[in-house]
Amino acid sequence: MRTATIFAFALFAFSALAGVPEKGVAEVISKETTGEAAIVDGDRERATREARDRALRDAVEQVAGVLVTSSSMTQNSQLINDQVFAHSAGYVRSYEVTHKAEDHGVMKVSVKAQVGTQKLEQDLLAVQALIKRLQARKLVVLVSEHTVDEKGNANSGGNVSAVLTEQFRKDGWTMIDPSFAAGKVRVQAVSSLNAPEAKEIGNLLKADYILYGTAAFRDVPASGMLQGSGAKVFFINGDYDLAVFETGTGTQLVKIAGNVSNNLQSASVISREDSVHKLVGARAPEIVGKVRTTVVESLRSSEQNGSRMVLSVNGLADFASFQAFKKELSRWSAGVRDSERGSLDKGRGDFSVTFLGTAESLAESIDGKKFQTRKVSVTGVGNNTLEITIAK
Repeated sequence: MRTATIFAFALFAFSALAGVPEKGVAEVISKETTGEAAIVDGDRERATREARDRALRDAVEQVAGVLVTSSSMTQNSQLINDQVFAHSAGYVRSYEVTHKAEDHGVMKVSVKAQVGTQKLEQDLLAVQALIKRLQARKLVVLVSEHTVDEKGNANSGGNVSAVLTEQFRKDGWTMIDPSFAAGKVRVQAVSSLNAPEAKEIGNLLKADYILYGTAAFRDVPASGMLQGSGAKVFFINGDYDLAVFETGTGTQLVKIAGNVSNNLQSASVISREDSVHKLVGARAPEIVGKVRTTVVESLRSSEQNGSRMVLSVNGLADFASFQAFKKELSRWSAGVRDSERGSLDKGRGDFSVTFLGTAESLAESIDGKKFQTRKVSVTGVGNNTLEITIAK
């Protein structure tokens, strides 16, 4: 049901990880746990299955706590939940139900589970390696936001950017503050951002990913109605149109759009701004989860199938030299698969290649080589970009 590893590319990093598994841990660990589930519409069979599955998941989580340190378990726990604990059944060798009881509409099931440690250990370590890779990636949130009040006045805001930036930071990302580039970056609709612009923003902000787009909020007719206490209630509707761009190639990885609104029970009695802030906060975990999932898949794919590396080469005399340099790359590094035609302008050639490995490893294979008797130097390295200079 599961592949040999969740993230095969992470195996090489196991020995370097903090919180490595305890030595001498048994191949199978027995755990007795209890799970609960509500009985809905009298469906006791379904409630029994759900309670049993929760008990088995709890058993796997307890064994995971034996394999790695508690600090490793809490670091980006959501990613561990998504990638490991969501597939708990795959780690359970066998189990027996030791007790089942119904109590005030709740089914309780106790199990004694035999949990295999080898596969669980590998997958936990793979996710920890992935967490390290995610933390090395830099993300910036650029959202143009405005709110229209009951009089039709539009006011700019920063709720979406502030809330999402904080949520991503808690999720373990390295966040870039875009304020130093104020005035240099103009946020427009997602559909208007093209690949060159995304790469330019990435270079300007030193970011690997951009969460980019627009958000608009507006009062609905019930806004401002007086409650018994005399306090105002701000009813808000809104929508957002966001996308995640990988800046090295300017590729759009995923688009995230949706609508939000509050009601009498959830409407703010403090201010319109506070109401918008709460709306965004309620939707933030879903947005962060979609971004996380997309980037995880992108990282996994890049390790298994190769990722696009953008190379800028200075010192190429003519088109023949440009073509010859691209051919040399395959000789210098076996990980280079194919290259796009690219462009050449005033001695500078820009093109991309598919490479099985990291930008650092590609840089190591190029730096110091000779091209047409001239030394080749790597003068800049990003997560998927290289700046290369050929000596005169």
